[in-house]
Amino acid sequence: MANTSVKISDGESKSISLNVCGICNENSSKYCCPRCEIYYCSLDCYKSENHQNCSESFYKECVDEELSGNYTDEESRQKMIDILQRLNKEQGAGAQDIDELLQNLDNGEDENCIDSDDENCVDLEERVKGLNLDDADAVWNALTEDERNEFEALLNQGDVGSFIPQWEPWWNHYEEEKLVKEIVENPKADKDYMKNCPTIIKVPQFSSLTSVQPSPAIKNNITNVLASYAFIIRYFNGDLEPVEGTVYLLNICANLDNNTNFEDTSIAVESVAQNCLKSELIQTDKPSLDAMKHDTFLILQGPSTENKPFYCQAALSHLHSIFKQAKTAQKSVKTVEKKSCNKKDFTKKFQDHGSDHFSKLDVSKVKKCMKKVEYYLSYIESHGMDFE
Repeated sequence: MANTSVKISDGESKSISLNVCGICNENSSKYCCPRCEIYYCSLDCYKSENHQNCSESFYKECVDEELSGNYTDEESRQKMIDILQRLNKEQGAGAQDIDELLQNLDNGEDENCIDSDDENCVDLEERVKGLNLDDADAVWNALTEDERNEFEALLNQGDVGSFIPQWEPWWNHYEEEKLVKEIVENPKADKDYMKNCPTIIKVPQFSSLTSVQPSPAIKNNITNVLASYAFIIRYFNGDLEPVEGTVYLLNICANLDNNTNFEDTSIAVESVAQNCLKSELIQTDKPSLDAMKHDTFLILQGPSTENKPFYCQAALSHLHSIFKQAKTAQKSVKTVEKKSCNKKDFTKKFQDHGSDHFSKLDVSKVKKCMKKVEYYLSYIESHGMDFE
């Protein structure tokens, strides 16, 4: 068979026999090197010292090319480990670069962390460790540029709430009345639900507060307060900041805000719904208002027929605690506002973030609301909340 010549890329004319290995010059050639185009007979010749510079460079390029892909899932990552292990075995102990890459993947590092300067390599949990999570500026500065952009995109789309677990109201528990009661019952198990409820505060006996017969509208007025409380707690997903919560609640509760009396329970609840729709602070919809009405019913229903007033007392006690904290915190809030002239990154970027509307909170009015809530609690303890 006639010999054929191949031109080498460096421009020199060299004749390489297709029948003879160009590395050992003994055996018949079977393969061609994709880099230098030399013909060789076996893997041993390809990895031999005479061809080492070319083969090692080729292996490294293959690895770099593979690593430039995205190995975000476990299956792809495992394939990459298998490739590196095979290359490492073929290259022998001298393949230091492959050893290091293999070790990185075994340690759980992916292609995003090959560059030690990549700020995404540090887990978010580690970056915010030790930070005051109530300090928006500190948390904002701990985020990467991509995370900040993602946060802003979520705000623009209104999808932030989808990442927050929904709060489960404590008033959802209800025990159906048993027609036949067991002789041996576990009273402790029956009261487990109380652990999730706000602690009921102690109030003076109703007879010691007044000798005047209460208005027939008192139960409807209490219902108006309970409906306002139920909406606001859900609105803030169970995590209520006292000053802000008080401002929002007084914005929708006509009885506490301006002493409105209600002659009908349904009107007392509907008043809250209408005030929510008219409020400049609150953005809501029909499903949220329907949930408020259902929550109000559950609170009035109580955990059982035997303990019907309990949820009403727990809700008003919680509200009293919120008012008390708001009264104490208002002074510190005003102090913080005075010092907020030097805004930092987050507060500069999000101008609505802050407590400007807290100045509307009248502390003297909060004190009067606390007294009214105590009056309602005392009334419930003495008269209950049964509607005839």
